[in-house]
Amino acid sequence: MSDWGGSRGRGGRGGPPRGGGRGGGYGGDGGYRGGGGGYRGGGGGYGRGDGGGYRGGGDGGYRGGGGGYRGGGGGGGGFGGSMRKEQKVFSDPNAPLAPADSQLKQLEDTFMANAKNMGNSATASLDSNLPLRPGYGTQGKPISVYSNYFKIDVPQDLRLARYNISVSPEAKGKKMARVVSLLLERPEFSKVQTRFATDFKSFLVASRPLTDMPAQWNIRYSPEGHDEAGEEAKVFIVKLQEPAFFSVSNFVKYLSSANVKDNFNEEEQKSIIQSLNVVFGHYPQSHPGVVTVAGNKHFSLARGENNINIRPLGDGLEAYRGFVRSTRAVTGGILLNINVTHAVFFETTNLAALYKKMGTQNRVNLKEKLKGMRIQITHLPPKINKTTGKVIPRIKTIQGLANINDGAKEEHRPEVAGYGAGPQKVKFWVSEDTGTSKTSQKNPLPSNTYISVYDYFKKRYPKIELDPINPVVNVGNSEHPSYLPAEVCQVLPGNKVNRRLSPRQTQEMIKMACRTPYENAESIVRDGKSILGLNPGDKSTSSQFGLNIGKGLLVVNARTLHPPSINYKGARVNVSNGSWNMARQKFHTNAQLGTWSFVLFKPPPSNSGPRLEEDKIRRSVMGFRDFLEGNGINAKGLVPNGVAVDLIGGERATQVNTETTGLLFKRMCESNNKPKFLLCVMAADDPSLYNIIKSIGDTRAGIHTVCVIGSKFTKEKGQGQYFANIALKFNMKAGGINHILDPAKLGVISEGETMVVGLDVTHPSPGSKLGTPSSVAMVASVDKFLAQWPADFRIQMGRQEMVSDVEGLLLGRLKLWRQFNKRLPKNIILYRDGVSEGQYGMVLDDEVPGIRKACRQVYSPDETKQGLPHLSVIVCGKRHNTRFFPATLAECDRSSNCLPGTIIDRGITMNRTWDFFLQPHACIQGTARPCHYFVVLDEIFRNRALKAPHQNVADSLEDLTHNMCHLFQRATKAVSLCPPAYYADLLCTRLRCYQADKYDPSDEESAVGSIQGSAPLATPALVAPSIHSQIKDSMYYI
Repeated sequence: MSDWGGSRGRGGRGGPPRGGGRGGGYGGDGGYRGGGGGYRGGGGGYGRGDGGGYRGGGDGGYRGGGGGYRGGGGGGGGFGGSMRKEQKVFSDPNAPLAPADSQLKQLEDTFMANAKNMGNSATASLDSNLPLRPGYGTQGKPISVYSNYFKIDVPQDLRLARYNISVSPEAKGKKMARVVSLLLERPEFSKVQTRFATDFKSFLVASRPLTDMPAQWNIRYSPEGHDEAGEEAKVFIVKLQEPAFFSVSNFVKYLSSANVKDNFNEEEQKSIIQSLNVVFGHYPQSHPGVVTVAGNKHFSLARGENNINIRPLGDGLEAYRGFVRSTRAVTGGILLNINVTHAVFFETTNLAALYKKMGTQNRVNLKEKLKGMRIQITHLPPKINKTTGKVIPRIKTIQGLANINDGAKEEHRPEVAGYGAGPQKVKFWVSEDTGTSKTSQKNPLPSNTYISVYDYFKKRYPKIELDPINPVVNVGNSEHPSYLPAEVCQVLPGNKVNRRLSPRQTQEMIKMACRTPYENAESIVRDGKSILGLNPGDKSTSSQFGLNIGKGLLVVNARTLHPPSINYKGARVNVSNGSWNMARQKFHTNAQLGTWSFVLFKPPPSNSGPRLEEDKIRRSVMGFRDFLEGNGINAKGLVPNGVAVDLIGGERATQVNTETTGLLFKRMCESNNKPKFLLCVMAADDPSLYNIIKSIGDTRAGIHTVCVIGSKFTKEKGQGQYFANIALKFNMKAGGINHILDPAKLGVISEGETMVVGLDVTHPSPGSKLGTPSSVAMVASVDKFLAQWPADFRIQMGRQEMVSDVEGLLLGRLKLWRQFNKRLPKNIILYRDGVSEGQYGMVLDDEVPGIRKACRQVYSPDETKQGLPHLSVIVCGKRHNTRFFPATLAECDRSSNCLPGTIIDRGITMNRTWDFFLQPHACIQGTARPCHYFVVLDEIFRNRALKAPHQNVADSLEDLTHNMCHLFQRATKAVSLCPPAYYADLLCTRLRCYQADKYDPSDEESAVGSIQGSAPLATPALVAPSIHSQIKDSMYYI
């Protein structure tokens, strides 16, 4: 029984593919990655469908790529609910539209000409082992677009001195920032004539060496706003280590050089960029009206009527619009990147009022929400700073709720009735009443006894009414607790929320994030520059260093690539605005479904949601069968009666429904006519049920499952399109080919000797259980059409970035290629997702050797000596903040985004490395997010003869990658991420379904896990699920 369902714990909120980009936190301005079911897909399933869904192809928009079981609409529209806005393009109020810098283009071209003259000696960058750019792309229609970059004017002879800040004992987070602030208040710094900046964490950067400084400072800690520290205040020893000196001017000269042989130390490059980030971040980080998250995301706390940058989400939460900034070295100089970002904060209100909105029933979960929250005490009289005369706010940080273990070593430990007890059930010891106020003298406290928090406030502050139900908070620590009732705690602005959002909150968040390109561009030049102190007249730290930014957004050269034609069985279809219509077309190669059936998952009677109309569904199943037959798929193996499953609700729903579903699948497997496919009809979007179906079908039964929503499946309007999208999945899972491209559009791949691989790593998100592993997925093509992508996966230590068993993964893919093609591939092209810019070298150093090792196990010694297989590795990522905005109406699509096929490899890139930004898709809503492709190894493209119309090697890779984006088999749209990486991402998402109890636990499970803590992940927890042998070499994960 345990193998077929058993007790899996809570099925969890099966997350869709990562919302909006990838990254933790708000992974882009349209998809909050959130924890498990947070703003990752709103409790795990907005538009997910059978592995598809809301990846955030744009900031706030739908990635497009195949519908998902909520709609099956072939990529469908995004969320947000608003009508399409009028086409409009950004017009920079600070600078008229002008062509991209012609001198920069000349520098780029001169460098490439010099590199070409050097021949093979110029194939690798002198600064690293990364391949040198082979040229700039030439294909497509030339256009100009705005980018979200500003040019930085660097003064001549600018040198920076960077000091590492050492603090003992160790301090972190807000405490460390406060220690650094106290350091800068010392008289030595007030007298310094040198300009300096800090990140309030690790570094202090100065325009000249700091002189006459002591060897160390003894900083007596005092909270923010206090005029002096108490006698018993903790003392921190602060030291500035010997500085490292960097010439920013020399770095700019190097970036502006056309001499290929020039080089500049790679570590020094990183240090200069890091130091400039410190300089540009000092102003917003030190501004009292700005809250900073993760060091480089800044949010204004200013409130006012009709503030479009703050939106209530419900349950005491608010979404803030802010800006993320970073500096970037490019050909010709250094740029400042500014992008719109969003984060969730608690409302600024009384804590008791917040309790009512959040709910306090689950004390353990409540503690996790409140821990680290900064509050201001309201019941004590104000303190006045003796030096400035200003009122000192009494600010405290909530460490948790009252706990029976508090003050265990104190002589008179508190008496707490239970975890999260209210003020009547939390008592503390009073030795003697030392109060001097009139209230204290009028209402003296008892001495040498215990008194409850409730009675204390009733005597001392009789006008404050306490609710005995509200949990008391601890603003001290567990050893020396200090209790406060919620009624005297005012939640301060800027308390960030790090937990999953509810589906309703998710929808509200997406509505706020879903903005047109011109809206985001206007926010950057209007609000972003203001918050960062970059407007003329702002006395920002960067301007004091002589660093000034350009007036307007940087205009760069771009091109619009022509889309390929799509081939179906006996017909060719043209692509228009990133999509095409397959009406009246038949799949290129039809698969045999064999026996298949359907299951109705009936919701419990207590469920107030939609019901399943069984007769209507059965008729629609027959209609779907006829649709499949009409498209050339043999669907005669349908078992027409189907099966109905009665689900239950309540606390044991997941366990019981898992057991019931497991028994159903088991009976089917034991029957003489085991189905190969099951169409699973659900009454509503149910992530927990979805996880159960996929887990049992994939790992235990070996039955392909496709999930649909009953109301959408039976709806007559648009039913043909809905059926078509379900049919796409059926044909793919069965091994068919939905559509292909002309061989000439796939270059080296069309020769049938190249295996294309996709590799992705995803990590546990906030809300996952401690010790949850990271997921690794590898897919690989087995045919020259790039139609079928069997896959394999591993799980590894949580948060480990590099793949530990890339050797084993690739070895399996090579053996399968040989099984399909009767030989091994001569070339391997690997698209690696999930790698940040600082990790490119790690891919070369840590993963490529594993790939080589796998190849040596199956290729003969002679083939290995010949250099086979040739390998190219391209990192692709969307976790970046580069955006492009059309400059004219003629160059924008219906959603005011750049046209599909827009590609940029100039202006914001480096001539000494090989990368480009590509937006092949149409973003239905929001601002399109291009994918960044960076070549870390190339043994294929540079060594092949060019074919017309390509003029250089860059054309070959750019054109191939763009064309491949039209081969995502689950859609009739171009997708924003190259399919190998996209498929690998879908498999990572499927792995979450199998381990939903870890990745997406209930709030109770997640909170308990974090309170109890966790040892490093034990070896038994690293046992990966196993896919059933009958489907493991198929695209079951689609």
